[in-house]
Amino acid sequence: MSEPSAAKIDHPFTSEAEIDEMVGLFESCQLPGERWTHRAHLAVAATYLGRYPLPEATDRARVHIRRYNESRGNSTGYHETITVLFMRLLAREVRSNHRRRAELVNDLAARCRVDWLLGYYSRERLWSAEARADFVPPDLHPLDF
Repeated sequence: MSEPSAAKIDHPFTSEAEIDEMVGLFESCQLPGERWTHRAHLAVAATYLGRYPLPEATDRARVHIRRYNESRGNSTGYHETITVLFMRLLAREVRSNHRRRAELVNDLAARCRVDWLLGYYSRERLWSAEARADFVPPDLHPLDF
């Protein structure tokens, strides 16, 4: 059974320690559902990319997001295409920016919502069962990263 929906709590991160604490709670499946926001996803990605090469960071994100979702009673919420694309985007940003992780995550959370993918994917393709289960290439415009 999934937990009841609660209003999301999405405050900007103020420190690296705050991100590390959130990632620890996420990995142990103790992060309250209302704190599992787009910004939190980005913070997890940036943390993993700071520790591991892109393929390993992506594998870790994949495993932990699925585990966390399942701990919340959500066995269908994981989206492979979106995870892969955000990991690639974050990898590019982490390489080209030497800002603190909190600053980078807050900036990306403000300017890179899931909707930016609609410049590359039709809604039908992006939200398809195939795109949720496996990475699918875009059908509107080639990726530039």
